[in-house]
Amino acid sequence: MGRGRLRLMVLLAACTALGPLSLNVYLPGLPAVQASFAADLAAVQSTVSLPLLGFGLGLVLLGPLADRFGRRPALLWGLLLFMAGTAVAWTAPSLLLLCVGRLLASVGGAMTYITSRAVVADLTPRDQLQRSVAQMTMIMLVGQMLAPIAGNFVIAAGGWRLIQLTLLLFAAWLCLLVWRGVAETLPARAAHPDAAPAPGLFAPTLALMRQGRFLLLMLQVGLLYSAYPAFVAMAPHLMIDSFHRPATEYSYYFPCLPLGYFAGNWFVLHVGQRMGHHRLILIGSAFATASCLLSLLLLSQGLWHPLALFLPAGTLVNMGMGLALPSVAARAVGETWPNTASGWGLVGFAQQLIAALSVQSLGFLQGGSPFPVVWCCLALSAVTFAMECLPLIARPQGDAQTPSSPATAAG
Repeated sequence: MGRGRLRLMVLLAACTALGPLSLNVYLPGLPAVQASFAADLAAVQSTVSLPLLGFGLGLVLLGPLADRFGRRPALLWGLLLFMAGTAVAWTAPSLLLLCVGRLLASVGGAMTYITSRAVVADLTPRDQLQRSVAQMTMIMLVGQMLAPIAGNFVIAAGGWRLIQLTLLLFAAWLCLLVWRGVAETLPARAAHPDAAPAPGLFAPTLALMRQGRFLLLMLQVGLLYSAYPAFVAMAPHLMIDSFHRPATEYSYYFPCLPLGYFAGNWFVLHVGQRMGHHRLILIGSAFATASCLLSLLLLSQGLWHPLALFLPAGTLVNMGMGLALPSVAARAVGETWPNTASGWGLVGFAQQLIAALSVQSLGFLQGGSPFPVVWCCLALSAVTFAMECLPLIARPQGDAQTPSSPATAAG
């Protein structure tokens, strides 16, 4: 990869990661936000669940705009919307305005996420696309793994508001780099603002939503993925309420999650491609379910330590997700050809919607104990496994397909 190409990939990876990064760097500050506004846990969790929902809606509703008006303007407008949202969150005098600001920023993050991927697809030959997206996703995950630790330093320096200011400055820097260094990549004949009325933009999306099998597959992707945000949204509170440790200590355990996912991906890349979608999903979801049961057993036996939560319900559950999620997502999107962009938007929406519901539900159920979040992850993994046993989903004759690149499918 040439130096110019590498710089572009890093820039696009940063734009893609902006939405997820804003969540991961914000999470260590949740207890401080709760104390700042004297709010209950359910209200504070809305600053996580509403942005997740906004991100999912943005994937569905804004993605087609990049096809109609071009990649460069969509990317710039997404960054500007993210900056406006983080500015509101930075100066928010109330929890409500903090929610509004983070919601606006997440919609902008959704636009940069899907547009950056479209730029990569425009610039990459089809037979090399999986490799390009895999490279970009790996850059993303490294940044996300370090985000909570960076959040700790920022909180120590200036509190949770400084996190929002830092995100605002980072997005402004990205906006300048995009304005100077990213040209329009959509062919001129493809971008045509007056080519179709607005309802025509969403015709493929509406058509996919009438397909029963795709809806089941979309639901399955959302259920399996949601164990991750459900866990990470509650972990900072659990460090204080359950384990009586500083909330910032969460960031030192957080790398257990992406490391587990990397391990699952490694298995798929080196061993699992001969196994087929169905078997990988069964093994991965069963492994995640068993890992949650192990965490429940350790905690119920009095092993009251963060590692009893983070190793089985964090590392091992994410290893199961690394085994299953690429195949779940690839199979769902494979049903949408040739409207794969709309398919990715719907799959992303399902992930964020179910994640938002899980996070907000835990905000009402959480009582200072780690058990609710582990039970939630257990239920999500177990239902994914049960769905895989349905005849409509598990089609043995189609199982010989080779799964897509893990980083591509899981992104």
